[in-house]
Amino acid sequence: MKKLLLLITFAFFLLPFSFAQQYGWTDISANLPGTLSLTDIFFISDDEGWITTSTLAEIYHTTDGGLTFEVQTTPLGATQAVQMLDANNGYSGGAGGWVYKTDDGGQNWNILATMGTLIDISFPPGTNPDNPVGYACGDNGQVWEITSTLTNLNSPSASTFRGISAPSVNHVWVCGGGSIFYYNGSTFDGQSGPGGTFNDIHFINNQEGWVVGDGGVIGHTTDGGSSWITQTNPDTQGRSLYGVFFLDSNTGWAVGFNGIILHTTDAGTTWVIEGTGLTTTFLRGVQFTSPTNGYIAGNNKTLLKYTEISGIGDETEPLKFEIYPNPAVEEFRACLPAWLVRSSEFRVSGASLELFGVDGRKLLEKQIPKGSEEISVDVRSLHSGLYFVRLTVDNKTVTKKLLIE
Repeated sequence: MKKLLLLITFAFFLLPFSFAQQYGWTDISANLPGTLSLTDIFFISDDEGWITTSTLAEIYHTTDGGLTFEVQTTPLGATQAVQMLDANNGYSGGAGGWVYKTDDGGQNWNILATMGTLIDISFPPGTNPDNPVGYACGDNGQVWEITSTLTNLNSPSASTFRGISAPSVNHVWVCGGGSIFYYNGSTFDGQSGPGGTFNDIHFINNQEGWVVGDGGVIGHTTDGGSSWITQTNPDTQGRSLYGVFFLDSNTGWAVGFNGIILHTTDAGTTWVIEGTGLTTTFLRGVQFTSPTNGYIAGNNKTLLKYTEISGIGDETEPLKFEIYPNPAVEEFRACLPAWLVRSSEFRVSGASLELFGVDGRKLLEKQIPKGSEEISVDVRSLHSGLYFVRLTVDNKTVTKKLLIE
């Protein structure tokens, strides 16, 4: 491992390097109003999406990737879940069992019908807005079909169903308590899950799906739930999982209690923990529109975005700082046990220095007090590799690449 000297100045000592775009997590919670408990997310593109809250009779709509939100109101109460079929047509529901429909992008959410408390909602991908068939679940084992109205499917369970997934019409999975049920269009069949209490379920087609729950349990099936295999969760704390989402048969995420974020690129054979240190709040909703663009929502107005890290190599950046030498060279190893961070801006304003790995994990944070001209930052625990350094002074933030050889 090498040690690195980081000099933040207004000189131009940065050595030229060419890297592909790099991605990481950003906390965009401040872009939402108030203090909210966020419950669900649905994006139809990288930039346009809707977010529900159990706190107020409101839904939050963005068209710029979460930079700004418009507040949409629901007629009778807070919502637990939302799904859009396109930019105009969609459904939501929650408290009191009210199910709402919009045909104008959420400018108006109109009452469709009512059921017991709605907790989750699922329409098959590609649903025709002119002839929709979807499903909702909630308290006391309730499962309903959503068309131009609601139809009670009379499930045989009395458990609270917290997750529902319908990859196609008449192929529906629901989970809650210690139960997983499959609905084939006429009957419900109980399935033998991986063992545990389940909170969410996600199928990418009529055969392959995942279920997550209390104690960090993760189950996977490739035969429509005829058999479930327990997958290994690397979280030694055993934090409960409340949301799961897969883009395809390999790429997925799971989120839950105390800020846990899990990611897999091999169908869950191997899960890794991401975003350590981003938040300790209860995370509920997760959705990705591509492997490099996604959102996670939870309590205390928590909203995280995974996307390209901004400000890297930007010639018009609001702060000029250089990382030198970059990469570290042999002659600096013996004399530098830590970074030295310097900037004349520190004389008039405090600053924040953060270090991230390429997976978005925050590895270090250092507060620089006003009046300092130089501080040291011990990074002897770092291994060789690519990192990102983010400096924030007042409301100005810049992120740059850092290579330790």
